[in-house]
Amino acid sequence: MRTLIENSLNVFGATLSRRGFIKTGGMLAVGGTVVGAGLLKGNAEPPRPMMNTIDAALPSSWIEIHPDNTVLIRTGKNDFGQGTVFTAYRQIVADELSVSFDAITTVVQGSTDCTPDGSGAFDFLGRGTPNIRKVAAYTYQALLDLAAERLGVPKDKLSVKEGVVSGGGKSISYGDLVKDQQLKLSIPVRGDLTGIIGLSVEGNPPMKPVSEYTVIGKSFKNSVIASKVTAKETWATDVRLPGMLHARVVHPKTLGSTLVSAGEVDKTKYPNSQVIVKGNMVGVVAPTEWEAIQAAMQVAEKTKWTDWKGLPGNAKLYQHLRDEADWKAAPVTKGQANKGSVDTVLASGQKKLSATYQMSYMKHAPIGPTMAVADVKADGTAHIYTHNQNPQQLRGEIAMMLRTTPDHVIVHAYPGPGHYGRSNGGNAGGEDEAVILSQALGKPVRVQWMRADDMQWSTQSTACFSDVQLAVDANGKLAAYQIDHYMPAMQDDRPIGAVLAGLPTIPAPDVKGGFISSITNNISDPWVYAPVPNVLESAHGTFQVGQKASPIAVGLRNHSMRTPGQFQQNYPRELAMSEAAALAGADVLQFRIDHASEERVIGVLKAVREASGWDTRPSPRANAVSTGAAPVQGRGVSVLFREGTYWACACHINVTPSTGKIVVEKYTIAVDPGIVINPAQLKRQIEGGAVMGVSEALIEEVAFDESGVTSNDWLSYPIATMADVPEIKVVLINNPKVGAYGGGSEAANALAAPAIAAAFHDATGKMIRRLPMKPDYVKAALSA
Repeated sequence: MRTLIENSLNVFGATLSRRGFIKTGGMLAVGGTVVGAGLLKGNAEPPRPMMNTIDAALPSSWIEIHPDNTVLIRTGKNDFGQGTVFTAYRQIVADELSVSFDAITTVVQGSTDCTPDGSGAFDFLGRGTPNIRKVAAYTYQALLDLAAERLGVPKDKLSVKEGVVSGGGKSISYGDLVKDQQLKLSIPVRGDLTGIIGLSVEGNPPMKPVSEYTVIGKSFKNSVIASKVTAKETWATDVRLPGMLHARVVHPKTLGSTLVSAGEVDKTKYPNSQVIVKGNMVGVVAPTEWEAIQAAMQVAEKTKWTDWKGLPGNAKLYQHLRDEADWKAAPVTKGQANKGSVDTVLASGQKKLSATYQMSYMKHAPIGPTMAVADVKADGTAHIYTHNQNPQQLRGEIAMMLRTTPDHVIVHAYPGPGHYGRSNGGNAGGEDEAVILSQALGKPVRVQWMRADDMQWSTQSTACFSDVQLAVDANGKLAAYQIDHYMPAMQDDRPIGAVLAGLPTIPAPDVKGGFISSITNNISDPWVYAPVPNVLESAHGTFQVGQKASPIAVGLRNHSMRTPGQFQQNYPRELAMSEAAALAGADVLQFRIDHASEERVIGVLKAVREASGWDTRPSPRANAVSTGAAPVQGRGVSVLFREGTYWACACHINVTPSTGKIVVEKYTIAVDPGIVINPAQLKRQIEGGAVMGVSEALIEEVAFDESGVTSNDWLSYPIATMADVPEIKVVLINNPKVGAYGGGSEAANALAAPAIAAAFHDATGKMIRRLPMKPDYVKAALSA
């Protein structure tokens, strides 16, 4: 596998070159060689050296081995509170390189001018093989080749421990291998740097066998937490640039309004403020933030907009989706697990269920509204300082808006308040508006949205409904299952400021949209009940509500939110499975075990049964009560498979029929991700997901009228508080024989809703099929 060609080595498809000796220092830098199309979308020319970029078309750094035996790693994935880049990534690299966790002293992440691969804050573990793992594996092989040459020992006779290579009675550290010479390793890379997925490392370098792991599987601390809690971290909201101005944007009156006339600043009150108008975007800029806020309020009062009413409003949402939405525009997607003759069995079955399940719009709603600082220089280079899940895709979107190339856009990533998915496609809301204002004024501009701006103009997780029909046979087995999922387009990546200003953006979701921007609805929830003989899953897509009716093509814009698409499909499926168990007179948990064949599905169900103190019996319970002022108890279960990980959840609740209030008392979750990289870190991520899931299941719903979103603050869009947090028990199933590590940051939120709804049925004998399970909806279900 090793060929010496002048001063280069072939390392399993990667190329190691020695560029000559240098007087001091030395470093092994790992970069990429592009395979396939150009790096940047829209480039008709071949890849070329780019400004402000670690260009993967050239040898550029992913991993640096320094002479002191320390290691630096770089990743385009920006931490959003998951902590994966500071824990799991360091552990993965440490094991692949055979160094200690502490030897990896520096993690560079997110910013577009100093990271190589792009992509968003999702799928950090790359379904078992993230980019950083392959790069580390290539690097390890290159270091062994160098050591074999230096020590005069065959490569297969070498061993490595703590960054020291030994063999033939001799040894040398990684640091000494690279000292006094500059070495570069170029590896094959494919993809679109500014696309949502970014670049992917190609090839199949030998990776460390699970049996040789010494770092993975241990609970190392998240190194970034200390700097955050001690206020040493610089957050996006802390960024200040010389000569920076503050701005607020006066957004349109409705989601379809166009500008009639912009108000003028009262210079007697706000002498240093000015108004900038670009299309339907009205910005108010001042030297201080407080003046910008006050002046913007005054300008807003005098700004005139057209009226627009093109939304169905909350009360008519599901009627609109069923009767008025165009479900024929996009092709219907069929599930891969479809089999048998569902229609025949449903026609002849004696125990049948026909039901509709509904899920409302939900907001990403970060605790701090979106903000960004932009500085567009005289040479056209735009610097953006922000908290963003996909800085490289944002870079591409801003370049498109400015009618320039990504060379001229640099996104500097900083910590900030999280939102799970809203900026996975690049923009979060304020970045483009800051750029537009900075370009107009020739000065740095800081745009901070107010809470009402964030609620009205940010994207939301889409509403949806699903129709289920199923039949249970005489033996208590699920004989047929049919589900039709109906969901508007999920991902609108257009920067809203650019849309309002009339500047270039990617298209709105449409029939001919690409992988992300299509209105086609795909089957996103893998079927885990293989023994069921007759299955028919279908997914129907349509346009965003109000998008076509709005003169500015906005409407209720949607975007992915934690466990996107799958949450919308797993909730109705798992609740329907609990209803099927009730038809069969079976325990809801055992019913799932009886309809599964994959041992990992059965394993998480058995684990959650044991850990939760589950009482095996049919639902509803014998003493179920649907009236009265006394709380009644119930328990429910759900299961899910996502990104190589199996999940099962049991929720124990109490519900007070007279008030309709549901309280989750205990949330037990079992997780089998294959290899557990960092138990403490994974447990923390799951606990956060559990709390989010309880909030979504019981509380969160976007209210809107015919013109726009009316949930404009924390009173009209409440989320869970500490008082709502249940006892949470996490069971981690380390399963090394899987040979890979699955995702752990998502899914925990999706499991709560069907388990809580099943627990409600267990407690009351009534079924609730609408999210969220707010008191008003609960009381309606109890009286039905």
